[in-house]
Amino acid sequence: MRYYRSRFSSALQLLERYEYPEPFHIAAKNFFKQSKKFGSKDRKSISEICYTYLRMGLTLGHMPVKDGLLISGLLLHFDDESYWNDQSKELGLTYSIEPGFFESDNAFDAIEKWAGKEISFYPPEHLMEQFGHYNDAANLRYRPKNWAKDHTDKEPRNLGAIGCRELAVNQGLEDTVQVQDLSSQYICTHIPVAEGDKLWDVCSGSGGKSLNLASGGEGQFYLSDMSPATIENAKSRFRAMHYEASFGIADLTKEVNSVKFSGEIIGDSYFDTIVADVPCSGSGTWFRTPEHFTRFDYASLAKYAEKQKAIVKNAISFLKKEGKFYYITCSIFKEENEEVRDWILANTDLKMEEEIAFDGIRQKADGMYMVSFTK
Repeated sequence: MRYYRSRFSSALQLLERYEYPEPFHIAAKNFFKQSKKFGSKDRKSISEICYTYLRMGLTLGHMPVKDGLLISGLLLHFDDESYWNDQSKELGLTYSIEPGFFESDNAFDAIEKWAGKEISFYPPEHLMEQFGHYNDAANLRYRPKNWAKDHTDKEPRNLGAIGCRELAVNQGLEDTVQVQDLSSQYICTHIPVAEGDKLWDVCSGSGGKSLNLASGGEGQFYLSDMSPATIENAKSRFRAMHYEASFGIADLTKEVNSVKFSGEIIGDSYFDTIVADVPCSGSGTWFRTPEHFTRFDYASLAKYAEKQKAIVKNAISFLKKEGKFYYITCSIFKEENEEVRDWILANTDLKMEEEIAFDGIRQKADGMYMVSFTK
């Protein structure tokens, strides 16, 4: 990597100034805005140095940033080992590598030696068994792809069809194509919507899953979120696709007896299907946003779980007898998935039908969890 010294210095400044939980890509964008000296190649290289460090997960988090940043650089490409060794000396560090290092496959061994621990990303006690391999050292090289849903495809149940599309970097999109990860598209294939079904997306966000489900041309869709701005975004996306839906504002973490959707007040036992894609840690997406690996507050998992249970509890009364309830997270943690599932079974009249732990790493996508119930 050419100009490593100056780019390393800038990357170190950026990381030391970064304040979590601001998304790191936003912090980087603002950092580059403050200085006009960075050309496009500089920005790309500095970002690569930073993200290579952040993607180390828990491996180097116990070390000073300058040490970790240097050691993570062993995963970058250098024409000459002297660039890396000279940077180590300039930092007053004693790490050094032999000639020919970058022609060998010794980077993982050297990283673990200097880190004094095995490469890992998540505290293993929080991972579901199905996601245990998310801590494999090979994931240092893992990069999730970008995916989209083509709404001109009217066979949304078939991921092999053109509806599920991999995106190139900075690819322009037609109006009929909406960015949506492969994990979400797959989960939607397990949520059947029959003609006349009334479906409520209780934490809709900008409506991605409902858009996918609506592309099948069946059912009546109701979307709610606690944020008016988010619902306005969902309305805009539905209009762009020429899909019909009703929209409401509702905070399901609190007890509610009715919800107003586009002027219609709806109460108990109304919906055939409820989809609860609940707020969560987002741990299944952290290979896209690796700043979370070392900065996430694991004590907050209990608060997430309480919020998730409240949403389920407060939404159930709106479900018809024999209706379907889908609990979804983009988490890979026990506390938000299996433990909430067990709570639902112990504290509600829902009966479990299907459970899915979508393996994002093996599919070059995000990790996701879903469990479906019948009332």
